[in-house]
Amino acid sequence: MKGKLVKKLLALGLVAGLSVSLLAGCGGKGGDGDGGDGSKGGKEVTDAQKFTWWIFQTDGVGTYYEDYKDAAAVQWINAQYWDTENGGLGTEENGTKLQFDYIVPIAGNEQDNFNTMFSTGEYPELVDLAASSENPQAMVENGWLMDITEYVEQYMPNYLALLDANPELKPLVSVQGDDGSIHYYALYNIGDSVREPWEGMMYRRDWIVEYGEPTEYVWDWDDEDVQTNGHPEVTPLSKAMAQDNLNGWKKNEVTEFTADYGENPDEDYTDNVIFPSGTEDPITISDWEWMFEAFDKAIAERGWAEDSNAYCTSISFMGNSTLGDIVSSFGGGNGYYYIKDGKVSFDGTSENFATYVECMQNWYEKGWLDQVFYTRASDMFYMINQTGISQGKVGLWSNYHGNSIGTRIRQTCMDERDQQNAFAMPAALPINDMYGGEEQMYKEPDVLYQDSRVGGKIGVTTKCEEKDLAVLFTYLDWAYTVEGAETICMGLTEEQVNSTELNPNVYEEYNIKSSYTKKTDNEGKTVYELAIKSGEDDEALIGATQAGRMVAGLALNGTTGDYYIDKGEPEVYQKAYQLWGKYKNTGSISDYSGLLSSDESAELGKVQAQVVDYMSQNLPRVIMGEKKWEDYKTGIKAIDTETIVGYLQKYVDMAK
Repeated sequence: MKGKLVKKLLALGLVAGLSVSLLAGCGGKGGDGDGGDGSKGGKEVTDAQKFTWWIFQTDGVGTYYEDYKDAAAVQWINAQYWDTENGGLGTEENGTKLQFDYIVPIAGNEQDNFNTMFSTGEYPELVDLAASSENPQAMVENGWLMDITEYVEQYMPNYLALLDANPELKPLVSVQGDDGSIHYYALYNIGDSVREPWEGMMYRRDWIVEYGEPTEYVWDWDDEDVQTNGHPEVTPLSKAMAQDNLNGWKKNEVTEFTADYGENPDEDYTDNVIFPSGTEDPITISDWEWMFEAFDKAIAERGWAEDSNAYCTSISFMGNSTLGDIVSSFGGGNGYYYIKDGKVSFDGTSENFATYVECMQNWYEKGWLDQVFYTRASDMFYMINQTGISQGKVGLWSNYHGNSIGTRIRQTCMDERDQQNAFAMPAALPINDMYGGEEQMYKEPDVLYQDSRVGGKIGVTTKCEEKDLAVLFTYLDWAYTVEGAETICMGLTEEQVNSTELNPNVYEEYNIKSSYTKKTDNEGKTVYELAIKSGEDDEALIGATQAGRMVAGLALNGTTGDYYIDKGEPEVYQKAYQLWGKYKNTGSISDYSGLLSSDESAELGKVQAQVVDYMSQNLPRVIMGEKKWEDYKTGIKAIDTETIVGYLQKYVDMAK
């Protein structure tokens, strides 16, 4: 597969507008003059079972096929029979076929094409709503989309069961009427868990090996109290030694750090580093501060002590990220709107947030925090000071996993030693074990930048009103089963490949038996081993085997703990996914803010602008010691955040 020459030219004439012929046959169930009793018993698919779907161009178009319906998984779906009475896949004897065709706008012209469709009334039966400026309810009220509630309730038991098992998602995909009734106006892509993280914290492991000094004592994870409580009786180590209370600590057997990079460090790297928490990975604030001491030495030895791009770590220019992350390490919260146990609050004046600020004040005073963090207003929070990071001058930072993790960072390091030895390892967000009181310590972070489990959505347009909606919604419900998700998101099994006359057949052409195989590991977890490896093989070939552009369905994100997806990526990448997904985002209001009415949303925007403006002007001054916390708190309390809390609480309550 890898390195194989592209065998087809880019398909000419991708759809620039709509063809009336594509929309023919919307007028009744008995099309094509076949008598109209469906396609049971092997009869041809009638117009009633034909659905045209407007999608975004992607995957392998022009490389491995010329029309999206030629993607292997789509071919397989179009070849199936659907049991409209019992649900799911049927047989030729008891099932009904359907046929999906596709309209694909010219790349870069999606928005204009979408708007033109609905302004002229020339839209197909199914549409990806990613380009819509209207919400689904408004499109129903405009007469463009169907209210699909009755079909969801009759034909989609798997979809409803998924929502019943995850009630917090239900208000994100439905609308509650004034009388309490639930309406479905679109179908959404829903993840079985949080999506695999694509960014997170990483640090210079090689600097720890070279400059880190093993502590005299480390946490004793064999100690009964540590196993029960998750930590020694007193932390950090300096406080435990000052109080002469080493319950839960043990003598550190490691006195010097060494590393073996192996032939392929991204896969083979090993060392004997042990953090004060007694683990091989940093898990606490005191672990981070211990790292900072090593980073300081590395920076000084390289002559960068006065370089503003060289430092231990940084934070957002406004002193806080309203998306949470390390802010929530101090008991939870984000200094913004926050959900805890079903209750919404404004967290900007809480004790938890004050403890975060206290820690940042200490880091700034000791020189560990980027001394000009407040000037980096143009940087995204996960890409702060890309120049300093790429030059190898930063100890701990946030970034894309593919940008600088493992040995990738060596390519742009300035120091010759770093060009040879630099190695970036991932880190989970830390747990606070040294600042604040009991309520701020030993609590898992709970507001993180994680993608929503609810992704894209499709609309069923009014062009479907005379179509065979039973077979359509039977298929759509199957898409929310594990079997459906495997086919749509991963591709075909060997049995599916062999049971279908694929043309084109990329499996045969590239000698692939199946898209994946399943096995059970030593811990009893299911492992999906992908045959076509992301990053190793042609990305377009992956799309050519799947049906991912059909959007609606269950997404297998691989972070539930019951299974995982082996993509063949290096070990350091796998470790990153594990550590960056260690904690779950339970405190963010981002999903609920999208439910606000236009008036409520406008008020949120107004208040948000006031909060961000005040915070960005004043919070850095508090961190730098130029303004008192109490004065800061007085100013932010003058902003009417409680009205927004009330709005958000209304929608959170709908999920209970």
